Amino acid sequence: MMNNKFIKILGIIMVISILSMPSFSLAESEISIRESDIDVQMWPEIPEPYQDVNIKLVSYATDLNKAIIEWRVGSNIVLSGYGKINYSMKAPGPNITTNIILSITPVNSISKIIKQIVVQPSDIEVLWEAVDGYTPPFYKGKSLISKEGTIKLVAIPNSSTIKSGRGNISYKWMRDDATVEEVSGYNKDSYIFENNVLKSNETINLTASSVDGSYNANKNLDIPIYSPKVLFYKKSPTEGVQYNKVLDSNTIFTGDEMTIVAEPYFLAIKGNENLFNYTWNINGDPIKTPSKKTELTIRPTARGGYANIDVTLENVNKIFQKVSGALKLTL
Repeated sequence: MMNNKFIKILGIIMVISILSMPSFSLAESEISIRESDIDVQMWPEIPEPYQDVNIKLVSYATDLNKAIIEWRVGSNIVLSGYGKINYSMKAPGPNITTNIILSITPVNSISKIIKQIVVQPSDIEVLWEAVDGYTPPFYKGKSLISKEGTIKLVAIPNSSTIKSGRGNISYKWMRDDATVEEVSGYNKDSYIFENNVLKSNETINLTASSVDGSYNANKNLDIPIYSPKVLFYKKSPTEGVQYNKVLDSNTIFTGDEMTIVAEPYFLAIKGNENLFNYTWNINGDPIKTPSKKTELTIRPTARGGYANIDVTLENVNKIFQKVSGALKLTL
């Protein structure tokens, strides 16, 4: 009798316990994912016009590989489906903006997350020159950079915002991944420096941005460093230096005398001529430096054989600013 009573009491307690348990609806089991839980990675971060752009969605709050993701550019759906976390495109031209609308439905969620991505390429041109690099008259091109030479960089933004006068630009110059603080800042669109003697190239990065935020651009440069070289030319009494023909080992001496001109291509000598010593040798014997240091007049006393001529130009203050050249003439 007691056992039956105990069983009835136990059954009543179990029913009450079940009825008092909280109930869960589908909405209450839905995972809550916020828009800020999903990040957008784009590289390059600041694309140039017509450059390939890669975009990726990343989240540590939900498994995006199981999410339904729709990519829309304008009115067109360009990509849609489960786990579509990557999208590649070509950036538009300068001053053109591409808006990408993302619709994301995470796993175990009936709510959509909307994200917007703006791809707005900005172009900037960076021109460089060798401030003290030498090239002879009529040379078609600019001087290359030689060791311990001075380089000048000038930034030229390519944007309708800048051209219309609405943009005030701040520049950040970086050399070898380190910001050059003294030349970075508002309206500092140029950078002058001497190259590192131990390096075969100079790596420069420039970031430019307008004060109002309407313009952002990035540029990477890899400027090679070259060794200077000496080329020889014949100087005519009537026509001047004959730059149309370089003298080489096949040059035959004619006439009673010949004036040769040594041209030190790319040597950092421009504006520093007085700092350079010239050393001329004929057949291994040093001779007095001519009054015009780059010109040597030869008057052979006999015919037959060869004349081996060499010249060295050397900066008395800088060990790496040095170049030599040699010429063999048939007498």
